[in-house]
Amino acid sequence: MNDRRSFSLFMGYGSGFTFPYYEAIAREAEQFGFETIWTQDNITGHAPIPRDIEILDTWSFLSAIAACTTTIRVGSMATPAVRRFAPLLAKTIASVDVISNGRVSVGLGAGDDWHQYEMVGQRFPDTIQERRQILKESIEVMKCMWNEELANYSGDHFQLRDAILSPKPVQKPNPPIYIACNTSKRLMPRIAAQHGDALAMMWGHEDTVRTVVNAFQEEWLAAGRPAEDYTALRSAYIVFRNDENEAKARKNVREITDFPIDTEPQTATQAIVPEGADPDLMVFGRPDTIAEKLQAAVFDMGFNEMMCSFVACDDVDVDTGGFPGWPGRWLGGMRLFAEEVMPRLRT
Repeated sequence: MNDRRSFSLFMGYGSGFTFPYYEAIAREAEQFGFETIWTQDNITGHAPIPRDIEILDTWSFLSAIAACTTTIRVGSMATPAVRRFAPLLAKTIASVDVISNGRVSVGLGAGDDWHQYEMVGQRFPDTIQERRQILKESIEVMKCMWNEELANYSGDHFQLRDAILSPKPVQKPNPPIYIACNTSKRLMPRIAAQHGDALAMMWGHEDTVRTVVNAFQEEWLAAGRPAEDYTALRSAYIVFRNDENEAKARKNVREITDFPIDTEPQTATQAIVPEGADPDLMVFGRPDTIAEKLQAAVFDMGFNEMMCSFVACDDVDVDTGGFPGWPGRWLGGMRLFAEEVMPRLRT
């Protein structure tokens, strides 16, 4: 597989994360050489995050970020196929790709967190098998509409009859599609290799992560995909602190973010994080320690793209750009990462 390495951002959200802040982050991230700005695609906070947390609509947000930047990519991580009606999602993605002049990446998942469907009267499929089928058909529908002048499709969940989509995406044959997968040991990696362009893992126990990424590599080659096009992304929650006291770091992160970061059952999905594992890959410490941990947990595991979130603890002196609370400590963490961690990991 290829040894390309890239670094992307997963935008924070909640109180204090205003659009002027996002705009400032995006422009600075572009200068630092981050590849993509990713954001969640939820209606409310995703369990166990508080439900009433402030969240902008994903594709409206990405369109605005694309309009105020010139080189950095923008993407959803991840859009649930069962919530977004595929023909209309195809139109939305194509429009943002045109606005950005070909800078859209698409994270897609099978969907979870039934509450976000129930509260708006939308049906949540009973089985993971049905959700996976909707995901596969959604990809087929979107590719059909992106590439055919008159799109026709007949599936179990979607029907197209001379459907028109204009303008088409700038990227040919399609914007890159990342399939978000947390615990499926074979089927989702296969979907990613056969129907998508990359795999993305948001969280998971180390043994499961290794199993999934190895399965994706096998399925990628079995599908006849070029090794040089291989892309696998892993999410990392990076916590800067001036010592190795993880307990104090966790306590300070809770105070700064108001998010529950300790291990909790993932009530939003059928999969359960094993006892003793974090829902996210969390690394703590100084820049040199963090670089070592990320090398082992990301690049040595078979991933070549890392999606980062940040917190700089109160004992770390960083430039917050004048932003208070977590937005400022997030910005300071990004700057510290770009200046002192990325150079260590690029070599």
